Amino acid sequence: MHFFQNIFLISFDLTKKSILFVLVILQILLVDYNSFAEVQPKKYTAKPLTSAITINGTPNELAWTSANVANDFIQLDPKEGALASQISEVRVLYDNTAIYISAVLFDTHSDSILHQFGNRDGSGNLNSDGFRVSIDPYNQRQNGYVFEVSASGVQSESYDEDLNFDAVWESDVSISEFGWSLEIKIPYSAIRFPVKEEQLWAVQFARIIKRNNEHDQWTLTPKDISNRMLYWGTMDGIKNISPPLRLSLTPYLSFYIERSPSKTYYLDKKYESSNSYSGGADIKYGINESFTLDMTLLPDFSQVQSDNKVKNLSAFETIYSEKRPFFNEGTSLFSKGGLFYSRRIGKTPALFYDVPFYLKEGDVLDDNPDKVKLLNATKLSGRTNKGLGIGFLNAVSNNTYATIKRSNGEIEKILTEPLTNYNLIVFDQQLKHNSSIYLVNTNVMRNGKSRDANVTKGEVKFENKKNQYSLRGNYSESHIFEWTDDKKHDVSGSAMYFAADKIIGKALYGLSYESVEKTYNKSDLSYLFYNDISQLNSYFAYGEYNPFWKYFKQGSITLYANRRGSLSRKNELTDLLGGIKLFLIFNNNWSLYTEYGVSPVDGKNYYEPRIENRFYLNPKSFFNSFDLTTDYNKKLAFNFGGFYSHVKTIEGSDNWGCYIIPRIRFSDHFILQIENKYNKNNNEIGFATIMGLDTSIFGKREVVTIENSITSNYIFKNDMSLTFSIRHYWSNGMYNKFYQLNSAGRLIEYSQSNMQAYDFNSNYFTVDLVYNWQFAPGSSFLVTYKNLILSESENDTRSYFANLKETLSGPQVNSISLKVLYYLDYQLLVRRKMKFK
Repeated sequence: MHFFQNIFLISFDLTKKSILFVLVILQILLVDYNSFAEVQPKKYTAKPLTSAITINGTPNELAWTSANVANDFIQLDPKEGALASQISEVRVLYDNTAIYISAVLFDTHSDSILHQFGNRDGSGNLNSDGFRVSIDPYNQRQNGYVFEVSASGVQSESYDEDLNFDAVWESDVSISEFGWSLEIKIPYSAIRFPVKEEQLWAVQFARIIKRNNEHDQWTLTPKDISNRMLYWGTMDGIKNISPPLRLSLTPYLSFYIERSPSKTYYLDKKYESSNSYSGGADIKYGINESFTLDMTLLPDFSQVQSDNKVKNLSAFETIYSEKRPFFNEGTSLFSKGGLFYSRRIGKTPALFYDVPFYLKEGDVLDDNPDKVKLLNATKLSGRTNKGLGIGFLNAVSNNTYATIKRSNGEIEKILTEPLTNYNLIVFDQQLKHNSSIYLVNTNVMRNGKSRDANVTKGEVKFENKKNQYSLRGNYSESHIFEWTDDKKHDVSGSAMYFAADKIIGKALYGLSYESVEKTYNKSDLSYLFYNDISQLNSYFAYGEYNPFWKYFKQGSITLYANRRGSLSRKNELTDLLGGIKLFLIFNNNWSLYTEYGVSPVDGKNYYEPRIENRFYLNPKSFFNSFDLTTDYNKKLAFNFGGFYSHVKTIEGSDNWGCYIIPRIRFSDHFILQIENKYNKNNNEIGFATIMGLDTSIFGKREVVTIENSITSNYIFKNDMSLTFSIRHYWSNGMYNKFYQLNSAGRLIEYSQSNMQAYDFNSNYFTVDLVYNWQFAPGSSFLVTYKNLILSESENDTRSYFANLKETLSGPQVNSISLKVLYYLDYQLLVRRKMKFK
């Protein structure tokens, strides 16, 4: 324990300059970037292509006979190390434009090969057999490309665990009485590799036999290690190839029609219609063999699926997932350090909710945009031959104005968000033995006398030579610049983290410490829930990765304990939590997850009062939950579960809920999923309002939340689909008692004459219908219909269905958009031109 205390004290005393100095020194000293644990179970030699190949899923061309065969696959699941139940043969060829892979996957029960159809990039969720080829062209074994094809022909790809990575490549499959086969062509423009006379790539081949939940590998990667790439095989033989000019342009044209309530809807029930069109382009340019520049000009995100909005009663903002393609794809480098939350770019304007307070009697709010207009965004990313990853992102959003029509006829514009420039830069150096070091900086600059922000974070991670143990430490510093009385002030803060973990074997354990100063703030381009904390976390986990006790395929149990204190208040206790988690996979492919946790002491909560330096004594509590999932290989499958928690408040607060999610596969083309969720809070105690300047009022409330949704997906063929989703979220809250928070964090009963004024009845209803036709590689035609109803009112005592009926009759926004994208690849255009000549 003294070791960890000393490490913490040393790290805490380091200044920002000394941290950066240490990072630079480590980069100079640790130069053996390509060294890794010496485990290379298998080798494969690729052969040059000698004659033409047609990608049709049947590898019967003469050229394939010259290729070496990769076979003798081994089970990863269900029984690690056992021989595969079926024979698989893989061959690899190459020429000066692409690498070619064929696989003949024999099956003694070919009529049982599962081949559900699906959308592109969705093969991992299909009830279908599959084949996967993974390559690391730099042979550094810390990140790599994965190309996957299902038995129904659905393509998926990823890079460095980034599932949103997108590339244009060819594949086809064929099912016969002997099994199924496939052919893949990966052009060099889809990947990055070093410039050298002969390539040496890390490689892995894998096969999924879905009916058995069997996962076979060419070279076995043990389940109990943290970096399985260390066990991939190697592939040589590819000689005298050069990275091509990687240049592509994807122009788009979109049309948008919207019908929305008029400004006087509640007086005359009228709607207004508007339409618009726009055009822009995405550009991808390979600067060299390592780095790629991505740009989006005048982007249009009208096809993005609606957010699943929820009623938020907590002290923290709701975080929604990113769904815009440009900010999803190729952002693995930018996620280093947790400093980048892309939805800050194009967010709701800072003064959006303040605009109604600018209105005077007789004024009309003519326009108040709820999203900032994004002008352009640029990404530069890549990794050098020596393992140095560099990422740069820049985005610019325009001035955003609300428009008010004054009673005298004058038009006034109010700036709700100024012109803003967002920057992010990251350096990530891979070191020997799966170690690494990175430095990230984010910078947000707003036009005029507005808030600016700069945040920097550096981290070092070390693993020992046998990759058994990991040490990780980081330091971050934020600077917030704000104007007061025509003077710009810098408010700075810091955060640090240290962790030590055992990362291999059935038994895993670790200890971590984190501290965040009260003035630390990274929210301008990220998000931060807790600051002013000093937190110690520990865990112990044990896992069985092969069948055991004759009932189970896999299982794990985890014990954890976390203590959080206030850093600025001499580490006084704010939260103490301990618990246990259990996960099991049964032989019938059902799975169970359950967790029990307890907070055995009162803690000082400085967030819920919403007033500086005031706290609420969080009472003791416990919770438990479970989740059960049936076999998703069946036509009808279920995911259902429940939870219960009890908080020892004045009258005792109980929170319980349940959910059931049936999933019906009508055919290989059509899937329907229904989600039903119910949650009830009895005697919940929480913040209600602030009286005066320093009086925090809490309330005891009954809250019922019901969420129902239906999602269906019909696949006409793998490049044409129709997706439909409908969701209704209803949260109804009623206050029945109020309390005043005193200086000791206790609640004193408070008399509130208008109790119903704080009741709420929130309804969020959305419909999304998307037709997607990928008429050419990388090219799409999309038609999107959306319906949106957002309703906020005081408590409604009607039944669920009466409430839903009233919601559907309220004001709603309907829109239809059409978008055409066409992918233009420079290499393809050149080849066509040469062929024409």
